[in-house]
Amino acid sequence: MAMYDWEMAGMDWFSAALREGHGRLTECDERFKEAWQAKRTPDRAFQQAARRALGTEEP
Repeated sequence: MAMYDWEMAGMDWFSAALREGHGRLTECDERFKEAWQAKRTPDRAFQQAARRALGTEEP
């Protein structure tokens, strides 16, 4: 859950920054999006493995 919360906080910041026009987003926008997409699959795999290891995987 913490990883999900962390990711959502980052995305909320990103959305607010885009909406409010703060920072130099054009310089990092594409790089941020690429990195975010690239980490989704490993994040999900880690979460699933952790749940299995802890015995908390939902039936």
